[in-house]
Amino acid sequence: MEKKFDVIGVEDLIMDFALQINKIPETDGMSQIFDSCWAGGGNASSAIVALSRLGAKCAMVGTTGNDAYGNFCLEDMRRNQVDVSHIKQVEGDTTLCVCLAEKETQGRSFLGKMGVRGVMTPEEVDEDFIRSCKVIHLSCMPTPTQKAAIEFAKRNGVEISLDAGAFFPGAKELADQADILIMSEAFYGGLFGEDKNYRENCQRLVEKGAKIAIVTLGKKGCAGADKDESFELEAFSGADIVDTTGAGDVFHGGFLYAYLYRYKNIKYNYTTKMCSKFASTVSYLNCMTLGGRPGIPTLDMVDAFLEKGIVLNGDIAQRKEFYRNGIFS
Repeated sequence: MEKKFDVIGVEDLIMDFALQINKIPETDGMSQIFDSCWAGGGNASSAIVALSRLGAKCAMVGTTGNDAYGNFCLEDMRRNQVDVSHIKQVEGDTTLCVCLAEKETQGRSFLGKMGVRGVMTPEEVDEDFIRSCKVIHLSCMPTPTQKAAIEFAKRNGVEISLDAGAFFPGAKELADQADILIMSEAFYGGLFGEDKNYRENCQRLVEKGAKIAIVTLGKKGCAGADKDESFELEAFSGADIVDTTGAGDVFHGGFLYAYLYRYKNIKYNYTTKMCSKFASTVSYLNCMTLGGRPGIPTLDMVDAFLEKGIVLNGDIAQRKEFYRNGIFS
């Protein structure tokens, strides 16, 4: 059947409140706030927004609360041309994540208040909807919704992409089902401990069944493998990094865009390493702006950086202004 969507994300929507501060204060101390940002968040959700902003056709499956945060998250998806017809809005609070970006350390910390999660039953997941995409993209937060989506994807030849962030009991079994497995350094450590042979271990995961396996290493770059190659890639440097919130999320979105539109494509003939460089560019450009979404680049911005090494501003200033106050509009 003809595919209506490139990628469908499977995740409950959450709200992010990002603050740029000089540093986290000591107990009874105080810290200066330089900037703030309200935006939808979430691992798979922000990857889907990145994909859509690059030009892919995307949708989400999951739930959100019926509070002001939930309403904003739904509108944020629509604003970014993401189909939310299969997001179930339910009674209750939307999960809130406060993201603290420190200027002094370029580090980040998080405070979370859990809201509604995993309340969509497997019976409410539409198999025909899952069948209508090329890839489903999952966060590493198991829910009945996710389990049903994986089953339907496997039954209908839809590829499974996993944002393997947190390592928890059962995470390995979840990773074993992924065609495209992109791991955090923490998740990689859960699988391989202190073994730093990143390329070789990614190759092992490919030999065990993954089509592509990649580990992201922050300032150290990334490494990965598919059946044709293994590689290591240095991170970009030199820019003023404002906030790394969402860096991994949009890396996934960038990688999936390159995989779907440029991997082994006659015009581009991207390899997995080149897809990873494209994804690293998306992530790097996003980190120049506070919050996980305002700085997600367009395709023109990514190509300008890859081809000429220049950073285009695009409509970033307008986006920053919107997300600073958008929830109150």
